[in-house]
Amino acid sequence: MQGTDREDKLMTELTRERVQEAFAALGSGDRTKMLEYWHEDVRFEIPGNHAHAGWHEGLDAFLGFLGTVGKLSGGSYRAQNVTITINPEDGYSVDVNTNWALRGDAPADSTSPYHLLDVTAMHLLRWEDGRIVEGRGVILGDGLSTSALWWSPLNPDGTRSINA
Repeated sequence: MQGTDREDKLMTELTRERVQEAFAALGSGDRTKMLEYWHEDVRFEIPGNHAHAGWHEGLDAFLGFLGTVGKLSGGSYRAQNVTITINPEDGYSVDVNTNWALRGDAPADSTSPYHLLDVTAMHLLRWEDGRIVEGRGVILGDGLSTSALWWSPLNPDGTRSINA
């Protein structure tokens, strides 16, 4: 039995490689390339209890959040993919990653959670017509506590960070 055009498109376009390409497009700086994978009106929820947590509405807002991560980490932020699971029939993917960042104003050897973000995270992505329309970040284990400290405007000694 033949599926609908939407189902056929999701089944042909939602692959592990497409998920990887979507994240690579974000890092490319090429908006045209990003829009091949990310809908202009994408909604993305960042987990946590900090000023940058919550829903980022639209690609520009999401890119603004990513820019803040880059600024606060002094460009050190890294994400390494562990695995990707896809459900093309329903239009969902889940990717598991390790995320690492050292605050830009931190000593290079710091292991303080106020300076070092080292967590395992997941993204639940909803796809329509070959593009991501909604995403939700999830941080595993005690990562929410670690994340809250990293996003805190404080240093380990309680003084305010210059890079908050």
